[in-house]
Amino acid sequence: METVANNLNQQDAVNEWLPLRWSVPLGFQQLLAAYASIIIAPLVLASALDWSQEQTTYLVAAGLFGSGIATLIQCLGIGSFIGTRLPVVQGTTVAVIPPLLAIGADGDLTAMFGGTIVGGAVCLMLAGSWSRLLRFFPPLVTGTVITVIGVSLLPVAVMWLSGGRGFGAQQTQVPEIALGLGTLILVLIVMRLGNSFFSRTAILIGLVLGSIAGALMGMSDFNSVTDAGWASLPLPFAFGAPTFTVAACSAMTVTMLVTMVESTGDYLAVGEVCEETVDQRRLAAGLRAEGLATMLGGVFNAFPFTTFSQSIGVIRVSGVRSRYVVAIMGVMLVAISLSPKIAAVVANIPLPVLGGCGLVLFGSIAATGIQTLRKVNFDDTGNVLTVGISLGAAMLVVANPIYFSALPKAAADILNNPITLGAVCAVVLNLSFNGLAKAH
Repeated sequence: METVANNLNQQDAVNEWLPLRWSVPLGFQQLLAAYASIIIAPLVLASALDWSQEQTTYLVAAGLFGSGIATLIQCLGIGSFIGTRLPVVQGTTVAVIPPLLAIGADGDLTAMFGGTIVGGAVCLMLAGSWSRLLRFFPPLVTGTVITVIGVSLLPVAVMWLSGGRGFGAQQTQVPEIALGLGTLILVLIVMRLGNSFFSRTAILIGLVLGSIAGALMGMSDFNSVTDAGWASLPLPFAFGAPTFTVAACSAMTVTMLVTMVESTGDYLAVGEVCEETVDQRRLAAGLRAEGLATMLGGVFNAFPFTTFSQSIGVIRVSGVRSRYVVAIMGVMLVAISLSPKIAAVVANIPLPVLGGCGLVLFGSIAATGIQTLRKVNFDDTGNVLTVGISLGAAMLVVANPIYFSALPKAAADILNNPITLGAVCAVVLNLSFNGLAKAH
């Protein structure tokens, strides 16, 4: 046990293959931390577009299958040009919900998948050119973007702690408060007092024990488990051949450009946490993997994929940087997608439990950004303003997610994403105050 713990601290921890007795629970921990976010997009779309239960179940399973494949591509790589080979978790981004709602309003699923395939192809083709923008992400910008990622996710944890009733002021019940904060305290106790293995799996322990407590408190509904089938096989174009309309393809292309900005910040954050350099080549390889995975997603009835920030928090909290642990998580996602009944069991994690763990994970991401900002000279007023205004701009959208909706739709889709807005502000302000000379 001590040897493994020491190995985790080696310089090449990203490529460390850990024993299965560590890798499996650590991979499961990553899965539970990201599961709710992976399935949220198809569930929201299903509710808004009035899909049948059969369609919803199939699309959730397809999303899990695609996320697993996308995660494996990122962690293991294909050749030398596709995949970051970092512990990167992939899942359907919520940024796709507004455009997909507009495309699916006419009830045409095939146009949604056609637009997804085109958006993925654009990301794949532009990856090399996009990576040349990396010189505009010095520590001042990188630290700001990572901080924005963490802070912008904290309201999600609060929403989960409040029982998932939405953002803003919400009435909470005593059982929800007890379960959510109890899970948070449990995670902190395990991290502080547990041995090497338990402290690294503190999030998993909190999720499992919190879910058991939630079930005993009547916060889980197992009817969905009873109704779900035992096996389901993802089939290409299960809803028919994709159709490629100008509106759908344009909307998903813009969405993929937005997610490329977000993913750039996430890759830099993963690199900071893992003490690995994310250079131009690695960034391009990561974006190519997202583009390829998104195209495959369109083929197998799933929607665009991006990097999940939750995984960065898990890596930060657990200290486990092995990409093979996350690859095992990808295998688990594929396995769960083949069994709707298992997927339904995992989906019964009470939201307050996710909230308690989310506070730890998302707060840790913000702390990583602050750590990166320690390299910045804050005696320079321009640097202070760059961080302050970028954070403020991101919070503008966090507080009011439709603040820019009065603008043309293409602009609103870009600016209403807090991570994208914060990143754009940080890059522009850094160039304004420091010029091109300090953009390297």
